[in-house]
Amino acid sequence: MRLQLLVCSRSASGKKCDFALQFHDVSIGWNLLVESVKRQLIQILHLRREDSFAFYYIDDEDDAVKINSDLEWREALRVSGEEQMGALVMHLEARLKDTRSIGRSSCCGESPSTCCPGPKTDFDDVTPPPKVVNPTADEYKYSGDALMAATFPLGALGGGCISVAGDGGLRQWQVCNSINHKAHVPDSFFAIRVGSGTSSTAAVLMSPALYNKQGFKPAYRVTDHVIPQASKDLLAALPGIETIEITAKFPTVEIDYTSPDIPVQIHAEAFSPSIPLDSKDSGLPVIIFNYTVTNPTTSTVEVSLLGSLQNIAGWDGMKVIANEVEESAYGGNTNIVIPKTAGYTALDMMNPSLPATDSQNGHVSLAVLHDTGDVVGATPQYDAVKDLWASFSKTGKLPAGSTGPSPAGKTWNGALSLTKAVGPKKAETFTFLLAWHFPHRYVNWRQTQFGIKDEKTHFYLGNQYATFWPTIEKVLDYAVTNVVALASRTRAFRDAMFNSTLPWQLIDSAAGRVSVLNSPTCMWHGDGNFYAFEGCGGGGGEITGGCCPLNCTHVWNYEFTLSRLWPDLERTMRAIDLQEQLSPNAIIPSRTTVPLELRRQWTFWPDYTEIDPSSRMICVDGEIGTVNKTYREVLQGAPKEWFDQQWHQVKKVMKRWMDELDDGAGVIRGAQPNTYDCAIYGVNTFIGTQYLCALRAAEEMAKLQGDTASASAYHDRFAMGSEALEKLCFTNGKYYTQVVDPTHAVDIMGDGTHADALMGWWWARALNLGDILPIDHVKSSLQATFTQNHVTEFDPKMQSPRPFFDQRDAGMFIERWPDGKVPTNAVRYSSEGAWTGLEYPFAAQCLYAGLNDVFLQVLTEARAKYDGTRRSPWNEIECGDHYSRPMSALQLFEVASGITWSFVSVLNVKAVAVNLSFAPRLTFTNYRGFFILATCYGQYVQIGDANLASGTAQVSVTEGDLVLNRLQIKSTASAATATVSHKPVEAKVSQNEGVLTLAFTAPVTVHASEAITINIG
Repeated sequence: MRLQLLVCSRSASGKKCDFALQFHDVSIGWNLLVESVKRQLIQILHLRREDSFAFYYIDDEDDAVKINSDLEWREALRVSGEEQMGALVMHLEARLKDTRSIGRSSCCGESPSTCCPGPKTDFDDVTPPPKVVNPTADEYKYSGDALMAATFPLGALGGGCISVAGDGGLRQWQVCNSINHKAHVPDSFFAIRVGSGTSSTAAVLMSPALYNKQGFKPAYRVTDHVIPQASKDLLAALPGIETIEITAKFPTVEIDYTSPDIPVQIHAEAFSPSIPLDSKDSGLPVIIFNYTVTNPTTSTVEVSLLGSLQNIAGWDGMKVIANEVEESAYGGNTNIVIPKTAGYTALDMMNPSLPATDSQNGHVSLAVLHDTGDVVGATPQYDAVKDLWASFSKTGKLPAGSTGPSPAGKTWNGALSLTKAVGPKKAETFTFLLAWHFPHRYVNWRQTQFGIKDEKTHFYLGNQYATFWPTIEKVLDYAVTNVVALASRTRAFRDAMFNSTLPWQLIDSAAGRVSVLNSPTCMWHGDGNFYAFEGCGGGGGEITGGCCPLNCTHVWNYEFTLSRLWPDLERTMRAIDLQEQLSPNAIIPSRTTVPLELRRQWTFWPDYTEIDPSSRMICVDGEIGTVNKTYREVLQGAPKEWFDQQWHQVKKVMKRWMDELDDGAGVIRGAQPNTYDCAIYGVNTFIGTQYLCALRAAEEMAKLQGDTASASAYHDRFAMGSEALEKLCFTNGKYYTQVVDPTHAVDIMGDGTHADALMGWWWARALNLGDILPIDHVKSSLQATFTQNHVTEFDPKMQSPRPFFDQRDAGMFIERWPDGKVPTNAVRYSSEGAWTGLEYPFAAQCLYAGLNDVFLQVLTEARAKYDGTRRSPWNEIECGDHYSRPMSALQLFEVASGITWSFVSVLNVKAVAVNLSFAPRLTFTNYRGFFILATCYGQYVQIGDANLASGTAQVSVTEGDLVLNRLQIKSTASAATATVSHKPVEAKVSQNEGVLTLAFTAPVTVHASEAITINIG
């Protein structure tokens, strides 16, 4: 068969070329083909013969895959070649290596769905940049250079967000059903005025201190440091604050403003409701701003706070808004004051001229709370900030503004002010709310790779918050009515995590990743189900839209945050995997098509069952991980009815693996497509341990279901597989390696140390399934991996295909080899710096294994990479911003506390009781840390001697109810007493091998704000 090769490329200057080459035989070797293509490129683009190229093809998942060898070329032809008129047609992209256009295709396959593009900055200058650190990161404080890239996302759980930036302003407006990391809305800010008459001073509550920073070099693939031109224009026209300091403990951010011209102290708190186990209130589309003004003088001062907001109804969230209020989609925008008799005043901003169900037909609102005696001002509509400022700064009052709908191509801004008299040495709080309501979400990404070729129909999705609160006014009414409770409950969540004796690196890593759920990565659709991209855009903001849709099973294999904090939403993802996505032959496609009414991807396969087993459309780690995640949800208190529904589907998955993928001895040898965007062949611990964990998880689920035959079969296969995997892969006495299949020697891990090699062992420990491999070999392997993969400084030139880090960063490579040389057929991404989504599970494994020093160093270096000086601490990237894989970090709280639990039914007790155990691995003699169960969350505290032979232990409940059947504590004591609210509780106390057990005579209920205290010894 003939080969027709369609080649595209670009020169370093951006000149594009396309040409075709014909070859008589499709079996032409890779090296000969490369020489033919290179000759044409040199001639067309006027290049030098010494110029070198990298060659890529677009695979079946729309990713650009690099070709290095004959084997990979044959794979490319198989995956991407198309037969047309007796020829095999193949598209190929040639990239000049020096241009570093690495990651996703920049020529072939240009489309909104293309993700993982190259770096967003010119990195030809490889001069090591000066290293700047945040000296107060351990206090969660950011000032000076540490504000350069700080962006703190606030918003609804799966319902859009806006970020508070390092200048104190609002950026990254992603609330109108679109994703654009650089989206900015002008004239939306807060300001203060102090004094009266000619003695007053006023300033916008933003600082331009870093706007002209000299010598700053951004990190690769991020844009959080980019300052919107509208912000620069605002502070060029109006006075700002000299300096600010941010204290950020997700889910709250606090800002202290300092300026010699302002004679009061200004402290702001901003948050969106974030309340574990209460998904509804956490999904409220509102940001609450509390500005506390303290008067340090001996005289009463008049203080006015101003809030300004632009009406963005009609804006697509993509285009740049020019000249304050100009954008082509604007026109007909109207702002009105919502008539309220008491409590608050609000502006409702809308566009009645838009089609009723248009995606951008929504409302935004600015509201201010007030008491008797407060003075409220309102300018419903204005279009020039200088006119607003002229009145506010001089008089403290707001102008009347404009009337009627906005003209074509323009919108209105609106403003509210609140004036209070602040007494000497007194403080007053000014509370503003920023709310949004865009109910009509549609699919705005391509799904052609899933078989949905119709790109003209707008498939409706909706937003769940609109189900709870059908109008913007209902959002405001609910927020205002419950503002005190929402604030106290959100702060309580923060304090339960941060008021701790654990290392700050652990706390910040775990708590900060909750922010991903508020980012546009995640969506809570109108059907009640939770959905997510892998990340936002392409890892730098220049590519808009979601990265790699949707509900990616293998990337979300690492996530623990949603499953712990809002398990009801995590269960919707499992139900989709097992009830909607599972094919007739028990294959789970890696990605979900929405809405669910559309055909599933497997319905396009021949006979609904035939698909290439190496296709990354069916990544096996995500599929077998679904079994492990299902057991996690069961442990987290999933209702029995839900468990019963999923169990039958889980058994189908396990049967396929045991009958078709397993070689009969408990190991997997064939094609193993996976999260590294390739198919691994041969026995390896990355897939092997995940399968072993699934066998154990399925065994435990079978026991809960009373299915003893299945439980026995799973157990026996696990025992065989564990022994076989150990024998095959632990052969060098130091660490686990891959048994390479010589017939498929591509994408190999080989004898390298891979950071993800023990993924399934981590899962087994997280599910309290015990050690699926010998702990001494696991510990040795982890230590060897860290030693061999770690560098104190990254060289960007040594990272491929995507350089994430530079000389300012320390950390691990994903994989390294004993001789220091990277095989040409190495597994994809092995030469990239390890993503934090891998570092967190690796750190957890080290802590499980007793490698505490390695654990802490990994987390310390992760936090140093994301300390605000060049990357945002709340935007950890991979293939996209706000990447979902790092949500593995919340599980670190569990590893540290040594918590395990099981729910049990007890006669005459309505609530489900729990057998609970703690065995802290850190700060043992003075431990205080966060815990969460299905029914409550709070803190576990213990203080005592080295073995806790004497001391106290306490389980305090912040919210929910804890019904305790049994409590176990790591302690050598034999005696203990228990009290709840100072009342004694009867329990049978016993000691066994260093574990103190209190079996309560009757289940003990600990309510919110209560604690059970154990006096030991």
